[in-house]
Amino acid sequence: MKTILFTQNNSLYNLWLSYKLDDVQILTNKSEFFKLLRNTKECIVGVELSVVSELSATISAIFNENANAKILILSNEPNFNEGKFALALGIKGYANSHMQEIHFKDALKTIKSGQVWLYPEFIQQMISQITQNSENLAEQSSAFGELSNREKEIANLIKKGYTNKEIAEISGITLRTVKAHTTAIYNKVGVKDRIGLVLLMQQNG
Repeated sequence: MKTILFTQNNSLYNLWLSYKLDDVQILTNKSEFFKLLRNTKECIVGVELSVVSELSATISAIFNENANAKILILSNEPNFNEGKFALALGIKGYANSHMQEIHFKDALKTIKSGQVWLYPEFIQQMISQITQNSENLAEQSSAFGELSNREKEIANLIKKGYTNKEIAEISGITLRTVKAHTTAIYNKVGVKDRIGLVLLMQQNG
C-alpha cells in the first residue's frame, strides 16, 4: 500500500526523506498532492497539520478525492482534544509529525493492517478519562459478557478500526442496524464513543 505524505515545511520534508520508508512519496504542492490522491486506489495519507486551514474540511476533502484513503494526521504539537476530534471524523492515526523513524514505521504498519495508531500519551490520557468517568471499572469491563454474539462481532470490528459503513458491508447488515448495535454496545459497557470502547477492550485484552 502506497503512502502519500504532504507537508510544506522544509525541515519536516528532509526529516521524512531521511527515513527508510517503503513505497512513500512526499509532496509539498497541494494540487499535486490531490492529483496523486485521486489516481491512487488504496493509500495511507499523512498530512502535516500546519499546512491545513481547517481540520474537518481537510479530512472531508481527502475522503472526497479518495474514499479508501487511510488518513494519518501529523501535528507539530499533538493534543488530546484535537486527536479525539480527528478520530471522530474517521482518521486512522494521530501522531507527532517529528516522531522518530521507528515510531513512524510502526504507525504506517499499524494503519496498513487496518487498525488505528495513536501516540502513547494520547492512549494513557484516554484510559485515565475512562477510569475517572467510571464508578466501577471492573463492573464496566464484565459487561462485555452481556453482549450478544453479533454485538461482540461488531465490537471487535470497531477495535480493528473499521468504520460503520465498512462494518455493514463485512457483516451483511444495514448501516442503520450497525448504528443501533453500536449504541447498544456503548450503553452496555458504559462508554460514550468508539474510542472509549477500543481503549477499554485493549485494557481487557
